[in-house]
Amino acid sequence: MKFQPDPARILGRKRLRVITILLTSSVTFMASVVAPGLPAIYEEFSHVPEAELLTRLVLTIPMLFIALAGPFVGIVIDIYGRRNTLILSTIGFGISGLSGLILESLMSILIGRAFLGIFLVAILTSVTALIGDYYSGNQRNRIAGLQAAFIAFGTLTYTIIAGFLTEIHWRAGFAIFAVAFLLIIPMILSLYEPTENNHKKIIKPTKSIPLKNDWSVIGGVYIITFITMIILFMIPAQTPFFLLDIGVNSAARAGIAVGIFSLSSGIASLAFPWLRKHFSVSFIFALIFVDVAVGYILLGMATDFYDVILAMIVGGFSMGLFSPNANLVILSRITSAFRGRALSTLVAVFFLGQFASPFYSLPLAKISSLGDSYLISGYILACIGVFFIILTAYNRKSILRGNKT
Repeated sequence: MKFQPDPARILGRKRLRVITILLTSSVTFMASVVAPGLPAIYEEFSHVPEAELLTRLVLTIPMLFIALAGPFVGIVIDIYGRRNTLILSTIGFGISGLSGLILESLMSILIGRAFLGIFLVAILTSVTALIGDYYSGNQRNRIAGLQAAFIAFGTLTYTIIAGFLTEIHWRAGFAIFAVAFLLIIPMILSLYEPTENNHKKIIKPTKSIPLKNDWSVIGGVYIITFITMIILFMIPAQTPFFLLDIGVNSAARAGIAVGIFSLSSGIASLAFPWLRKHFSVSFIFALIFVDVAVGYILLGMATDFYDVILAMIVGGFSMGLFSPNANLVILSRITSAFRGRALSTLVAVFFLGQFASPFYSLPLAKISSLGDSYLISGYILACIGVFFIILTAYNRKSILRGNKT
């Protein structure tokens, strides 16, 4: 089954193409929107052996399958094309997401959620690869920043809507995944599979397009991404428990605190194109890690709800810049033939870090306390920030030497 129309008929639909890419990006973190319904799901299936664990897997199992399927999905994308993969995976995403409305057993819901993770990694990888295919230079930086903003604001919006739907019934929260089917027609109308001919019409050869794949830098980005996600996922996973430790016994306030982190992230994403235009990749990474280190140290020292909110505002800024900066490092150092595989591995590492986060944060909290775990994590992040400050200074010195010669 082919969805590929004549590129000449849709090449001029630039605005619709941008809107489609951004709206599609907004659904890529929707796996967690069922979180408000977890207590009701547990109540429904409490008679099932290991129901307490299995209910929590409803939330986390998509992340595991995103990580497991990522590299294989990248191969599929590079072989069969970004556009066709995106359309088919969006359909699969909608079906697997809506399956929670009708599936009768907890195990079948988990299977549906596992498939959701596989389709999610295909969507995120395909749409990011298309950004790399369609755009270059400052335009690519602008779209990458907007993509991160739409992901942040979209996740916040869909989570709020799903929360209200869950008030009706826990199954109703799964209805939010129907939004995927609204994206199919715009995809068909505005997206095309880049070929050697039409690709040249969109992107002119520049110095940023690599002659070969820079796997050493790409591998370094994977490592930094994994470490960063392990630590950053402490925000949604541990903040509600930390609020209890400091005497804030309110689920609504916990939701507000985590939501503020996402809101700050989305706002910061809008500043990314300007930052990337004026500063290097290493400088932006330095800014990210210094900022999130300050946020985590403030969080570890918090004694009331408003201290936590301040920490979330500061720390959320880093997340809004990290994803587009990491994506652009990959896009600028990989050839088109390997773009899908490189990006899908980045997505896999991203979510694998989130999945692994509790294995880092829980033992650390048991040794000391949740507050101390944030402080220790802040010091680790500060060390990474210092590394990028040194790297930025070294790169600048190398450039100045080059100019002198």
